[in-house]
Amino acid sequence: MTVLHILHAARAEGTVRLALDWLEDASIRQEVLTLSAQPADLGPEIARRAAWFGQGTRIPAGRRKFPWMLLRAWRVCRARRPDVAICWMNGFSPWILAGARLAGVRRLITHAGNPPDRTLGGRFQTVFSTLVARVTGGRMVCCSDYVATEYQRSPGAFASVLRMVPNCAHVTRIRSEAARARAVRKKGAPRFIMVATLEGHKDHATLIRAMARVLRELPDAQLWIVGDGSLRGSLEEQCLTEGVWASVLFLGSRSDVPALLGQCDVFVFSTTRAEGLGTVLIEAMAAGLPVVASAVPACREATGGGRWGTLVPPADPGALAAAMIERARNDGDDDSGERREYLQRFLPDRMIAGYLAAAP
Repeated sequence: MTVLHILHAARAEGTVRLALDWLEDASIRQEVLTLSAQPADLGPEIARRAAWFGQGTRIPAGRRKFPWMLLRAWRVCRARRPDVAICWMNGFSPWILAGARLAGVRRLITHAGNPPDRTLGGRFQTVFSTLVARVTGGRMVCCSDYVATEYQRSPGAFASVLRMVPNCAHVTRIRSEAARARAVRKKGAPRFIMVATLEGHKDHATLIRAMARVLRELPDAQLWIVGDGSLRGSLEEQCLTEGVWASVLFLGSRSDVPALLGQCDVFVFSTTRAEGLGTVLIEAMAAGLPVVASAVPACREATGGGRWGTLVPPADPGALAAAMIERARNDGDDDSGERREYLQRFLPDRMIAGYLAAAP
């Protein structure tokens, strides 16, 4: 069996890391196509793991990109002849699935990592993408029950194409790498960490405001922000305005996230209702960190309704700061046997089996 993963680019973000997790399964021949050459953060790692790696140069601007994507998918699929094609960019899936189907690929999947957009344009996209999935015989696999439910509730959506398979994380490896980093860390100032792209569907701004309050109680505390994106400049300016610049480190895109988790005390995830699952929450729990997260549907689901983390009202810096302080001062065990058992449902082999079963 040959699986072709189609990505926007090799940017260090959640969907690309999921594809990398898949690539570790040597029982399946796996190939990767990125439509754009930049950003290329994880390009070398993809090239090392994939049986074949094809890169585009640059996606055309404006409406020209849609027929370009269809043609690109058609050409690559006709040449590579995969048994399964997975589009990891749900917004572009109609064009990718159509191109792959015209090339003769029958098992088609698009990954829905976020709930549908409720704007007029977003509603049209939901109807259009589910319609094309139905016409091509494809499936839209949602990363959580929340995302699947939101698509089912969308007026005009073709719910018959929807399936739910949770995102995965290499739980055992993350735990091991985090433990090694923790063993050599010298105990010092409390250290918080958030791992996420610096984009609008996250809420780093509330976290930075909360950090200003945290420093009044824990003046030597640090916040590590891991990830990159279009909002980095404005967030750095906010740190200056809030007076927390000296205590906040922007680490950019990193390939050593488990080790970074092991060097920290509390994982914080400030986000919005646009969050699909928050796979980094699973990674943080695997690393044995206590979790503080926004009480949005995806975070409730990932933390077992709050059983495996502290949930606070979204966009509330006061509540977030209070929870961060409480967790930093509480040295309780957050790596219980029950939580370890819960994390087994997110193993990569379960995700792979679920996806392949979704598109028989």
